[in-house]
Amino acid sequence: MVFELLDPRIQGVLRDRDIHEPTGAQREAIPKIMEGRNLLLVAHTGIGKTEAAMLPIFHRLLETPGKGIKCIYITPLRALNRDMLKRLTEFGEALDLNVAVRHGDTSQSERQAQSKNPPHVLITTPETLQVLFTGKRLREHLTRVKWVVIDEIHELAGNERGAQLAVALERLSELAGEFQRVGLSATVGTIDEVARFLVGTERDVEVVHTQVSKDLDVRVESPQVTEQDRDLAGRLQSDADLIAGMRRCLQLIEEHRSTLLFVNTRDTAEAIGARYNLWDEELKIGVHHGSLSKDIRVDMEEQFKAEELKGLICTSSLELGIDVGSVDFAIQFNSPRQVSRLIQRMGRAGHRVGERSEGAIVASNPDEIAESMVIARKAMDGELEELRVRENPLAVLANQLVAITMAGELEKERAYEIIRRSHPFRNLSREEFFGVLEQLVEIGLLFDNQDSFRRTGRGMRYFYDNLSMIPDERTFLIREIGSRRIVGSLDESFVVSFAEPYASFITHGRTWRIVEVREDELLVEQVREIGSIPSWVGEDIPVPYDVAQEVGRLRRTGDTAPYCADAGSVGSLHKYLEEQNKEGAVPSDTTVTLEMGKRLAILNMCFGTKVNETLSKIISVLLSARLGESVGVQTDPYRIILELPRDVPSAVIIDTIRSMKAEGVESLIRLVLKTSTYLRWRFVFVAKKFGVIEKDADYRSVNFTRLVEAFEDTPLFEEAVRRVMWEDFDIEGAARAVKSIETGEVRIEVTRLSPIGRAGLQHSRELIMPQRADHSILMALKRRLEDETLHMSCLNCQTQWRLKPKDTPARVVCSKFGGRMIAALPAYNREAIALLRKKS
Repeated sequence: MVFELLDPRIQGVLRDRDIHEPTGAQREAIPKIMEGRNLLLVAHTGIGKTEAAMLPIFHRLLETPGKGIKCIYITPLRALNRDMLKRLTEFGEALDLNVAVRHGDTSQSERQAQSKNPPHVLITTPETLQVLFTGKRLREHLTRVKWVVIDEIHELAGNERGAQLAVALERLSELAGEFQRVGLSATVGTIDEVARFLVGTERDVEVVHTQVSKDLDVRVESPQVTEQDRDLAGRLQSDADLIAGMRRCLQLIEEHRSTLLFVNTRDTAEAIGARYNLWDEELKIGVHHGSLSKDIRVDMEEQFKAEELKGLICTSSLELGIDVGSVDFAIQFNSPRQVSRLIQRMGRAGHRVGERSEGAIVASNPDEIAESMVIARKAMDGELEELRVRENPLAVLANQLVAITMAGELEKERAYEIIRRSHPFRNLSREEFFGVLEQLVEIGLLFDNQDSFRRTGRGMRYFYDNLSMIPDERTFLIREIGSRRIVGSLDESFVVSFAEPYASFITHGRTWRIVEVREDELLVEQVREIGSIPSWVGEDIPVPYDVAQEVGRLRRTGDTAPYCADAGSVGSLHKYLEEQNKEGAVPSDTTVTLEMGKRLAILNMCFGTKVNETLSKIISVLLSARLGESVGVQTDPYRIILELPRDVPSAVIIDTIRSMKAEGVESLIRLVLKTSTYLRWRFVFVAKKFGVIEKDADYRSVNFTRLVEAFEDTPLFEEAVRRVMWEDFDIEGAARAVKSIETGEVRIEVTRLSPIGRAGLQHSRELIMPQRADHSILMALKRRLEDETLHMSCLNCQTQWRLKPKDTPARVVCSKFGGRMIAALPAYNREAIALLRKKS
């Protein structure tokens, strides 16, 4: 047995923890790690990945005497660091090995203690790893590193934090020599890409991949709307379909011991949490997301773990392996948008080894139902999205060129070699490298010393201001006026546009009224009403092209047999498609429909979020040029909605679409970006990472036009454009979609406004009360008024009787003498009838 390979002291700890048999992942991974091989371990949540990596490393640590940091354990979240510290300290104490954590919240005294007496195992984040290179004593400790473990590596590989980490690992190898690398991932689509990201360009790596989805049981549910839901929708200021979904979620929470209710955005979490609180104050349901204060997040985690809460509404903040105790059920409210998200979220249920992950997706409308069915099928069949590593992110290159000089002057050629060893920069050209270096010299962050370079004083300030590659927006703390505790934080954009004294908003699933707006915080008090829902940066999850295409195929065939969904979901979807068929063609994977309305055109395209966003920008610009007036545009994964300046023949729009060529997509997008708000946001971020704009600068005060003019045709400007094309658009997918229209593989049909088109217009409604009451709210109000009992009184003979408006005849007359002067008064005003009698 594999455990027998380990030191007897480790075997003793395992017995004490009642662990006698290794999991499949541990059986395969432990021998390979003990042999010193670089390894990527891919396995679903709850299969003992941490122990698979750390048990053989603990074994080697016991054989490796001496002080210094021997193992660095990197996680993407501070909350994961807290959990890892608890888990690894149990082993460390039993084995007489020191385990410590270091991140942004670590106190100065702890940092100093770590510097004097370094732990054997240091748990940290990618950002804090950057700081470890700066101190002379810390650098000395890093020279002894023999192992680096990267947990949840899939969360890092595809973004700029990962590129920064990849370069940092190469810098570490300069200090410590070659060390063993172990990557742990719960969900990954492109395994080879992540494996190469782990080790860089010059090393071998092995992969241990256990079945991702064999124990996953997910069904799609869509509850039917009841009269009670409609009434409740009026009281809770929401949509009846959403209330029906919340009712079903509540039933599932009550049926289980501990349930995580996942939503896609923080504002949805707040909206649902606040409505549950108004629905019934006694409900034991909490809210957890990244913009709540650390104290509240930890409190929610502890209450849930202690089963004081039956349910916890959460975002991706609880997707990763944070310990919240034993979860026996997971719910996803509406589609999770991506397969990997669903596997990660459902994997939180049955988190213990060998337990089956059970969960449900509760969908509130036919679009959500179809998308959820497709994603659930793909998840259970193990069909994950490709994970792509962006090549040559120049903002990261700029950041690391300054960071690498914090230890002193460095030769340019040596720096180029180090950076090119990392996977994201493997194809970095000399021209781009030296172009960025020269720009940083011009900006004043680096000093050029011919064959070498070093940082300037401004460069050092820049480094500490830009440890993180996460886009940052200034935030305001929310402080409760009574207890003075911090409740959470709000982004500056929401505070500037909304916050004023006496305005109310939702956070922590409660409504708060603003008492005072201060320079960096809001003083608030709790109230019982529905407030506005804050918006936070970086919320939306894009729907991939492949998912949208399969939704289109499901629409075309109507075959729901391969999908796991309840009768309500299947019935709702079939009804939707039948209604669509009556109105015209069904938009699908082979058909794009163009629906024409009053100064409105809806292109129903099953191409996914980023492809539709890309095509919408090109179509709107081409159409604007043709019409000589601006064209407004909105998109979702299945539609492009064009707001036209006047009624336009459908032929003009079709001709515009057919004028697009696949090979011209990128050049057209580059043209569009010059005046795009996308570029403004990304440009300011890149300018900060190049040190052109100070970190705390208010982006609204930045003269965007002058900045662009000053930096056009520089690496900074090129990086901003590339970043938009990577983050917001899908150039390859859009070119593929255009090609399919060009070749006739996808045809275009013109129809009148249809159910699918109208659904796109309705989906923009928020969970909060809209500015104008929508149909469902008005209908709920109408039903309530129709059910009120009125006291009728004839003003001629004073005969009285009771009547409900819904039972009222077309003409109301006195039943005694046929009089038509009838007073109708509500129960609370019936005494007023005496006044009417006196007057009469």
